Amino acid sequence: MAPKKSQSYLADAQALEQSGDIPGAIKLYKSFISKHRTHPNALKVRVRTAQLCVMQGNYDDAIKLIEHSGGAGQKNLLMMYTLAQACAYAGRLQDAHTALELTLKIDPDYPPAIARLATIMQYEGLKDEALAIINDAYARGIDAWDIDHTLGELAPKSGRVDEATDRIQRRLTDSKIKGSARIELEYMLSSLLEKQKKHTQAWEAAARGNALKTDGGMGGYAIKGAKKLRTNTSVTKYKERVLKTMKIFDVEMLKSLEPKDEPKDSGPEQRPQILMISGMPRSGTTLLEQILSSHPQAESAGEATFLMKMAADLKMYPNPSAQTLQKLSINKRSKAGRQVLQELQALSGSDDYVVDKHPGNDEHIGLLAAIAPGSTMIITRRDPRDIALSCFFRNFALGHGWTNSFESIVDMIEIRLQMHDHWLKVIPEGAPWLKLCVGDYERIVKDPENQSRKLVEFAGLPWDDACLNFSDRKRIVPTLQPHQAAQGVYSGSLAKWMPYAECMGKSLDRLNTICERHGYTV
Repeated sequence: MAPKKSQSYLADAQALEQSGDIPGAIKLYKSFISKHRTHPNALKVRVRTAQLCVMQGNYDDAIKLIEHSGGAGQKNLLMMYTLAQACAYAGRLQDAHTALELTLKIDPDYPPAIARLATIMQYEGLKDEALAIINDAYARGIDAWDIDHTLGELAPKSGRVDEATDRIQRRLTDSKIKGSARIELEYMLSSLLEKQKKHTQAWEAAARGNALKTDGGMGGYAIKGAKKLRTNTSVTKYKERVLKTMKIFDVEMLKSLEPKDEPKDSGPEQRPQILMISGMPRSGTTLLEQILSSHPQAESAGEATFLMKMAADLKMYPNPSAQTLQKLSINKRSKAGRQVLQELQALSGSDDYVVDKHPGNDEHIGLLAAIAPGSTMIITRRDPRDIALSCFFRNFALGHGWTNSFESIVDMIEIRLQMHDHWLKVIPEGAPWLKLCVGDYERIVKDPENQSRKLVEFAGLPWDDACLNFSDRKRIVPTLQPHQAAQGVYSGSLAKWMPYAECMGKSLDRLNTICERHGYTV
C-alpha cells in the first residue's frame, strides 16, 4: 500500500473535525505532523492541533505539541497564544504569563493576548492591574471585541457595568462580528443585563447566543462548516441509552460484580484514591471539586474523560449490554480500574487522591462499581429551575448542544434526575462497596463548613481548613467566570430563576413538576 500523502491526511482530518469527531481529527493531524515535519503547512497544522486539544481539555497535549515546535513556534503569534491558553487552563499561570509576553512581543496590539492577560490577572486577584491593561488598550486606540468582552468580566467589581453593556451592545451592531465572537458577546451581554436587572433583555440576549451556536468550541476556536445542532435528537438518543443502562445495572447485576477479599484474585482491587463528582452541568460540580481538591492529599484532574473512554474500550458505550458486562473477567475489570486511576493521577500530577468532576461520569456509575470498588462518587443536586436557567445562559464547550433550547434543557434535567434516583436506589443495596452520596448545592452554600466537613469525611480524608479556603488557590477554572472563581462559596446563585419565571413560559410548569418529584419547594 502506498504511503498516505500529506494532502490526504489534511483532508481526512478536516472532514473529521467538521463532523464533530475531534479526537479522530487530532489523531490524524498528529500523524501528519510526525510524517511531514518539513511540509510548508506543518506549523499551521501544529497550531490547529493544539487548539483542538485545548477545546477537548487535553492541555498537556497542547503544551507538548507547542513546546516541540522549536524556535519557529516562539515566533508564531497563534502558537504562543494557544500555549498561553493551554497553560492557563492547566493551572500554570506563570507559564501562561510568559507565553503571553512572548505573544505581545510579536504583536503588542494583539487583542486576544491583551484580553487573556487581563483575565489571568483577575484569577490572581489583581483586579486593578487587569483593569489598567484594558484601559491602556482603549487609550492606545485598540478597538476589538475581545477587549470589550474582558471589560465585561471586570465590570461587576469595578462599577462599570453600564459602560461595558453599552460597548458590547454597540459592538453587536457591527455585522462583521460573526461566529464565536458574536456568541460570546451575546452571553456576556446577558450577564451584564442581569446585573442591571433587565431580565427580559438578558433572556433575549442568551436566546440569541444559543440560536447562533453550532458545534463551536471553547476559547473562541470555531469549527468551520459544523452543522447546526439538533438538540431534540441528541436528548432522545441520550435518553434511550440511559434507560438501557439503568435496566442493565439492577440490584442483582450489581451483586454479581461484588469484589471478594479472599482469595486475592477474586475481585477487582480497591481504588479509594478515585474521587468522582458528577451531575448536571451547573449543578455544583465545580464547587465540590474545589473543596475536595484543595485538600493537601488530593489534586484535581478537571473534567477528565477516562471513565467514559474506558466504558467505550470495554464496549459498554455507546451500546451497553448485559452480555458484554457479564463477559468481563475479574482481571479485566481490575486492570480497567487501575488504568483509570493511573491516568487520572498522571493528569493531575498526584500520587495520592485525585478528583474528577466530569458531568458525564454519572452515566457510568454502574461501571465504576464494577471496575473500581472503594472509589467515591458524589452526585450533585441543585434546584432544577436554577440548573435550567444557568445552562441556558452558559456558553458551553463541545458536547452540550441540548443547552441551546430551553425545552431540551428541561428534557435533559428530567432524564438525568431519573438516572440519579436509580443509582441512589440500586448502588447502596447492590454495590455498597462503591461510596455514593449526594452533594446538595443549596445546603453547601448555606452551611459551607459543616457540609464541606461531611464531604471530606465521606471521601475518606481527614479534615483540613484548606478545603474552606479554596478561593486562595490561584488557578484558572474554565467553568467559572474570573470573579466567581475568586470569591469562594457564594449565595448569589440561589433562586436566580425567579425573575425569569415569565420568560420560561410553559417550561416552568414542567420544571415545577420535576421539583415536586425531587423534594424542592414550589
